[in-house]
Amino acid sequence: MSIQKNIKIINKAFHFGRPFVLIITVLFFSCNSKGKKDDLKSELVAQVGPDELTSVELTKIFGKDWRQKKDKVNNFIKIWVKDKAIGFEAERRLSDEDKDFSEEINSYKNSLLKYTYEQRMLDTALSLDVSQNEILNYFNSNQENFQLKENIVRVRYVKVPKNHKKLNRLRYMIQYKDSIRKEKFFKLIKRENIFCEANDSLWQKLDDLKNLIPFKLYNDNHFLRNYQYTEAPDGDFVWILYFTENRLKNGVSPIEMIKEKIKAIIINQRKQELIQQLGNSIYKRGINNEEIKIYFNGK
Repeated sequence: MSIQKNIKIINKAFHFGRPFVLIITVLFFSCNSKGKKDDLKSELVAQVGPDELTSVELTKIFGKDWRQKKDKVNNFIKIWVKDKAIGFEAERRLSDEDKDFSEEINSYKNSLLKYTYEQRMLDTALSLDVSQNEILNYFNSNQENFQLKENIVRVRYVKVPKNHKKLNRLRYMIQYKDSIRKEKFFKLIKRENIFCEANDSLWQKLDDLKNLIPFKLYNDNHFLRNYQYTEAPDGDFVWILYFTENRLKNGVSPIEMIKEKIKAIIINQRKQELIQQLGNSIYKRGINNEEIKIYFNGK
């Protein structure tokens, strides 16, 4: 019903001397009409006390086709209802004293303010650049914290058909010691289309390598201390492995493996030092400005 029609009906009501009844009727139909429009936009799905869950919220969470996602929606409604029901019951049953969280709220707010302010200060003052010298110095001073828990290796390996005509040559060439022989080795690998991994800068766990390649060692430590070369048959193929370097369990980790970890430690130390300095600076300023007053001297 439009506003103009409402006004006309109200005028007629005054004319016939029965304004109150007609005014109430107009308001009722106006509200009812508005309610129907709202229902088209938002459908009440569940209610616990004063809390309502509507189709609008479900659309935000699950999309416009939320009705087709019955299992997910039903599960969400069940969780929502339980959560609200417990809160509603607690609100009714607990005393005003039990429901007074002003102290906790103030403490939590203070913690959030403190944390947010510290992060803002760190954003402007904290340097994330860590030099190689800093990393090396920390490593040398804290080697006891970087002990290996398992054997690690640097290794080159290829997988070659057992009857390959260049098999013996590959056995020799994989053990290259200089850049010229290295280049010849990789040219041969490429030309013969042989599977190869030969990254001398990469450290990997010996056990991980064993899971990849079916080679067996009678004694891991004995082999790594005394040998560099081994082979492993694999059906019609043979794996050729050449170990260029190793570190045994309980030794010190190579700095390459823990470089990023040390960098993170150094940055975290800087962070803690800056936060400490910030707190001391604010404390001293507060004392000097008499914003901080301590009445207990501890005597």
